[in-house]
Amino acid sequence: MKQNTRDFSPAVRRVRRRGVGLVVAAGLCLSAFGAGVAYAEPELIVADQKGQQKALMQAAGVDHTTGYHIRWVEFDAAAPLLQALGAGAVDTGIVGDGPFVFAWGAGLDVKAVWQVPQHQPGRATAVVAVEGSPLTTPAQLSGKRIATGRGSIGHLLLLRLLATGAIPAPAPELVFLLPVQAKAALDTGRVDAWSTWEPYVSLAVVGGHGHVVADAQGLMPNDGFFVASTAALAAKPTILADFYHRMTAAYGWGIGHQAEYVQLFARQTGMPVPVAAAVSDKLMATPGPVTQETVKAEEAVAETYRAAGLLARKDSFQDAFVQGFSGP
Repeated sequence: MKQNTRDFSPAVRRVRRRGVGLVVAAGLCLSAFGAGVAYAEPELIVADQKGQQKALMQAAGVDHTTGYHIRWVEFDAAAPLLQALGAGAVDTGIVGDGPFVFAWGAGLDVKAVWQVPQHQPGRATAVVAVEGSPLTTPAQLSGKRIATGRGSIGHLLLLRLLATGAIPAPAPELVFLLPVQAKAALDTGRVDAWSTWEPYVSLAVVGGHGHVVADAQGLMPNDGFFVASTAALAAKPTILADFYHRMTAAYGWGIGHQAEYVQLFARQTGMPVPVAAAVSDKLMATPGPVTQETVKAEEAVAETYRAAGLLARKDSFQDAFVQGFSGP
């Protein structure tokens, strides 16, 4: 696979140079989010992507009387979110399995604690093209320029499409971009396609009238995880356990009250209601503790990155997960 030497995502590249990268990430996070406010109760700092978890928790009404303050921090992609976790700037956050395994393989001191299996496995990660593009099948991606995030779930999808032969030689040229940059590159024709995840899939397809060229169905586990720093696991296990159970209750509420959640999600994020509805339909799930079966399934993700020369860590893959988490 050809990879553009101009990696437009230096924050992602730094994840492989832990010593410098985490210090920089910590500084960025602390400067961006402030030094914090003193609360009479303990604080849990939660990283979110596009406001999805915050909207769901608030819509379900399970964010009250927690006994601790929840401070939400917004990210547009998993890579900077994971850097913030590794740097200790946030305590926990939700990411896809691909970026988590990539970050763990690069040495970040984080663990996957709570699983969020997808309601429609594989459909929330896809290669998308603009309206009118002639690209409609994976085979047509051969030799094309495709935007994605280095180590992202979109990157993982492309690696799997190549490994299975769905994309034949010559391999596509990858242009590593963060989501805002990737969307701009796709819209202006600087790339032929974009391998991305929700809510960006629905923003491109439903909101932008584009189409899916290929998705991840049958190619990888495509689960999400609430990931925590080892420092937070040591210092706040009771709070983390309570938060994960509240999020599980929120997802349960969302399954039964999807229309209400969609309206709040649309208001909070500014997404059109049809886009918010499409995102919600794909991401509703029944979260729970990580199991041994989960870890075995995720070994395929590690092997995919390892085969591509992107995972050199020699630790036991079991150590990347906390199984059966229930607090202290």
